Amino acid sequence: MKRFYFVMLVSSLFLGCQSTDKYTIEGDLGKENDGKKVYLRFENQLGVLKDVDSCEVKDGKFEFVGKATYLDIFTVSADDLNMAMNIILEPGTISITFAKKPGDKPQIGGTPYNDQLQAFNEKYMQFDEDIYNYQKKNFDKFRKAQKENDSVTIKKLYADVTAINTKKFDYFKEYPTKNSSHFMSVILIQQRLFSGDTAFIALRDAYKKLDPKLKETRIGKQVEERLKAIENTRLNKQKETTTPAVKAQDFSAKNPEGKTISLKQSMGKVTLIDFWASWCPPCRKENPNVVKMYEALQPKGLAILGVSLDTSAEAWKKAIAQDGLTWTQVSNLKGWKDPIAVQYKVEEIPTTLVLDAQGTIVARGLTGEALRSKIESLLR
Repeated sequence: MKRFYFVMLVSSLFLGCQSTDKYTIEGDLGKENDGKKVYLRFENQLGVLKDVDSCEVKDGKFEFVGKATYLDIFTVSADDLNMAMNIILEPGTISITFAKKPGDKPQIGGTPYNDQLQAFNEKYMQFDEDIYNYQKKNFDKFRKAQKENDSVTIKKLYADVTAINTKKFDYFKEYPTKNSSHFMSVILIQQRLFSGDTAFIALRDAYKKLDPKLKETRIGKQVEERLKAIENTRLNKQKETTTPAVKAQDFSAKNPEGKTISLKQSMGKVTLIDFWASWCPPCRKENPNVVKMYEALQPKGLAILGVSLDTSAEAWKKAIAQDGLTWTQVSNLKGWKDPIAVQYKVEEIPTTLVLDAQGTIVARGLTGEALRSKIESLLR
């Protein structure tokens, strides 16, 4: 079965200034494959692979030589052998080792960006191996628990696999921030941004930290344009909801104990409506800041009403306990279909609304120090 590694890298990057540096792509397929064709291909924005070059395997080896006029993701494939791998075309000698038999691991390297890509792939694929090994090790235990209707054991096994998956996706999401000079980072940001990921603040901050060279690529400029468009939309919404005539509409939902709580009965001198969810990493990252702010300003009149976009009551309650959220929390447990989120046109989380003593919305979308500064100014 044909397997593409790092298949999420489907968008191309072009440098603003072209380079004439030489690249060499070399690999070994064994003399038994002499005469077979190997192709260098580029995947365009429509997802169509276009042949760029081809060569024959001679004495077991193949080689492509050319000029790296732009930085991009290419595919090297040996169709007859059902093999394909992604590489980053850049100046230097790029070495490729295909996985020729089950258990073999593909290798890419020799140049800075490809070394980074290899390290990323190894780490990312290790999570899949960990999940597979865990499931294999505990398969009999799982079947026995199913047969005996042992819900406690089944729940524990699922939780362990979920924990590995969570680590995997956290690694994927945190990669750009921790590796701001890596080629893959700008692509990962682009992928999340254009796939509808609502963590705008986290993506914007990750983009700001990128190496300037990455921002000058075509994909970097696309990301910048998309971020600006989203920011303009956010600002327009904030302007719409911060006019003196706009007051917060009342709503109600159940708290973790099942009691119905309304916004009206939760109001303080200043009220913060905080849209969040247990599954939202940027929300969980922001929670410690909100906890500190609440501890300092609650005695002065700050009230917070958390509105969770969770679907699991258990995950919601667990996150409240883990993050030490002591203010009022409500949820309809309907995720993005939560009627309160729909009512306030919430399209990303975390989203905050700041209400003054009269219930007028005076700010939207603030976090961190900006949020605290705004609330402190209203409590003076």
